[in-house]
Amino acid sequence: MQARYSKELERLPEVYAAAMAADVTTLTRTVESWLNRPMVMVGSGGSYSTATFAAWLHERMAKRVARAASPIEVVDSNLVDHGLVCFSASGRNRDIGAAFKTTATSEVSPLSALVMADNTPLHALQRKYDYSDVVSVTNPLFKDGFLAVASMIASSVLLLRAYQSACGSDLEVPDSLFWLLGQTLQTDDLGSIADAAEKLTSGRYTSVLFSNALKPTAVDLESRFVEASLGALHSADLRNFGHGRHYWFANRSEETGVLALINGEDRKLADRTLGLLPAVQLLRVDFDGPAELAAIAGLIVGLYVSAGAGRSAKIDPGKPGVPEFGRKLYRLGPGASKHSPKTLNMRAAIRRKTHVIPTTGGGASSKWNSAYERALTKVSDAAIRALVFDYDGTLCDEQHRFKAMPASTAAALARLIGAGANIAIATGRGPSAGQAIRESIDRSFWSSIQIGYYNGAVIKPLEDETDPLVEEVSEDNDLIVRFRQEPAFANAQIRGNNAQITIAISNALKSHEACSIAARILDGFGQNGARIVASSHSIDLLLASQSKLNVVDAVANQTGCDPDEVLRIGDKGRWPGNDADLLNHPLGLTVDEASPDPESCWGLAPAGVKGLQATLHYLARLDWSGSSGRLALKGQIGRGSA
Repeated sequence: MQARYSKELERLPEVYAAAMAADVTTLTRTVESWLNRPMVMVGSGGSYSTATFAAWLHERMAKRVARAASPIEVVDSNLVDHGLVCFSASGRNRDIGAAFKTTATSEVSPLSALVMADNTPLHALQRKYDYSDVVSVTNPLFKDGFLAVASMIASSVLLLRAYQSACGSDLEVPDSLFWLLGQTLQTDDLGSIADAAEKLTSGRYTSVLFSNALKPTAVDLESRFVEASLGALHSADLRNFGHGRHYWFANRSEETGVLALINGEDRKLADRTLGLLPAVQLLRVDFDGPAELAAIAGLIVGLYVSAGAGRSAKIDPGKPGVPEFGRKLYRLGPGASKHSPKTLNMRAAIRRKTHVIPTTGGGASSKWNSAYERALTKVSDAAIRALVFDYDGTLCDEQHRFKAMPASTAAALARLIGAGANIAIATGRGPSAGQAIRESIDRSFWSSIQIGYYNGAVIKPLEDETDPLVEEVSEDNDLIVRFRQEPAFANAQIRGNNAQITIAISNALKSHEACSIAARILDGFGQNGARIVASSHSIDLLLASQSKLNVVDAVANQTGCDPDEVLRIGDKGRWPGNDADLLNHPLGLTVDEASPDPESCWGLAPAGVKGLQATLHYLARLDWSGSSGRLALKGQIGRGSA
């Protein structure tokens, strides 16, 4: 009766081993971007179980709030200050695709997806919205049948390994399923669990009571029981059960079986809870060891419980059959977007300013709409005489950091310089930035580019290949020593010179928190006049009164124009970002973080277009002729150039 599902269960040791052997380097880097944020984990159908496991794991290991959600919850909600991850084994679920696209145009960040295939529709969406991230981990063993079995176990193991590495956990994940079950279950006989479940589910109802670590199992069981028509099932954690849900047993105890999934830390509570129930048919499965391993083992146990329920119902959970109306329901799809591209672009620009979803009508909404139109007009009508760019996050992305800048960036800059434009680049870095730019730009253009190193402390032509060295501060400098003593910076890389001190910050420390700590330390050293700015990776303590505005003045002098005629493009325009001063101007454009000022620092790229992709969008629309250029942004409705 259960040939298909039995084969899927037989493959589980191989699936687990393959997930343990897979390379999770890319997934770990992606998980690192989630650690400092509350996250929404999105799944549909079988992948909702994976989403539930991911949400539980994020809360346990990253110590941040997370929740599982279905695609329609995401499409119909306004997520602010949350990251989002989509799970789809095939990468082809249309509802998942709609959720991914909706959150991309709302610029939810980080935005990621985990799939078990290559070249999927989710990959196509990622190419459309470059700032997002789709991770593929492929193996023929991860392919599913009707219900998600292999992909759920593989995804859960991969996520656990990635979180383990990203969080620096000393948790040891067993290499084999045999050893995992040996560490977590008080029995290694999964077949006996299936046999007991067959008897348990012979009644009309099944009630699942669970410890928190086994919540993903309870959610997965409900999905399997409904999707394969195995029986009626409801669930509650051990304490929520005590608040009214127990009343079910006052009337239906004779026709209800209880499945208790208990982690070690809840054993006494489970004993007392189950001891108070009226006589019921009970299957109790106890788990030991770390909760993270118990959660994986629970998913395995749930699959065998489903096997037993399938035998009781005389249904193969791996091939239950699909009615025609079910196929039609599946193919309905999520529906079309509610907004035109023009409206989406305006809403995205305003959201970058306010961090709030724009609403229709009302005084504040009307004022922001007017401010957006003014900004678009000012930038589009301006005669631009020169350009200043931030470097990291603006002219190069994370992939090209400390390498030659992307060929697409170099080609866009070469086109403008060839047409007569003077360009300057303002960076918080030292010589490494100049070297990367020289590797990317033809030597014939070097004389038209100036570089402002150390946030504008040293400004030199790109053709000057001598390193712009500033005298380094010794390791025993009192200020450096004090920063190393600060607990928040204990493991940080700290380097300094007479122009600035740079402190690399971890994902766990927010930039404004790091700036606040640094300001307190500087104040104690009588350095309260020093400015502190933040990039994506570090904070810089500016000791030489430098500013990226010095770079604007330098290129304006080179060009013979007014600084107000210089277009400025950066990515960190909101305080304490290191481009806040640079972009505080009507001709200041951001490709990521925007200030709340309605008259400056707008992000005018299309919805979902951020970072380097937004820079290339601006440059593709910058028409340069002779001594000036114009940026044609009015009427833009597309997603921009990539």
